[in-house]
Amino acid sequence: MPEILEQPRITSGMIMSVHIAEVGGRKAISAMRAAPKPGEISGLKWAETFTMSPLRTGMMMELIPSGVCLIAAWEDDSALDRFLSHPLAKVYEGGWRARFEPVRAVGAWPGLPDLPRREVPTDDQPVGVFTLARVRLNRAGAFVAAAAPVERDAVYHPAYLEGTSLMHPPTKVATFTLWQNAKEMRQFTVGSYPGGHVRAMKQQEEHEFHHETLFVRLRPYAVDGQWNGRNPLDMIKPLTTDLTTD
Repeated sequence: MPEILEQPRITSGMIMSVHIAEVGGRKAISAMRAAPKPGEISGLKWAETFTMSPLRTGMMMELIPSGVCLIAAWEDDSALDRFLSHPLAKVYEGGWRARFEPVRAVGAWPGLPDLPRREVPTDDQPVGVFTLARVRLNRAGAFVAAAAPVERDAVYHPAYLEGTSLMHPPTKVATFTLWQNAKEMRQFTVGSYPGGHVRAMKQQEEHEFHHETLFVRLRPYAVDGQWNGRNPLDMIKPLTTDLTTD
């Protein structure tokens, strides 16, 4: 059994979860097509599945998926707890999964409600970032080229912990990344160093690669399992129980 690390939440309300299974391409595509659906899963508010590929360090993308990723929004922890025994969760057993509090959102996405617009401070704690977009098919090639320097800059940034490129054909593209803290993550996204993300945002303004976009910052509070052979959020401290007696 993997070790489960937890720390107290700082907000209440809707939670999000990320489930990663490093499985072969055929199994990843099969799992991507079998996303849990709100209305069929109790307490599920929204869910999307993606095939995974590593963030690029060059121009070329990996053509064979490295796994499958489920990202979902839940009414509360109890709803997620119930889902973990559902048959659709089986493919993610033995992988990596984490629970998050949404602490900042920019943009919107159909069916995904209740995201905070005003930032909830996370101090020096690690954060996750989920970006989701629907690409215009006639801009897809230009988008893929523009995204390469951003991915490379992220991978080599000193505050980057782990990440993946995500895709749900034909038009949904996403990324999920983990960072040491929100300050360093903001430096990457809007700072002058290394600058790839800022240039990509300018290209988006000029060329309109997407016609729907969403950015969500997430604070992890529970995690278990391994991703790429390790837990990238091992700095999360386990909850402790006071065992003293009167």
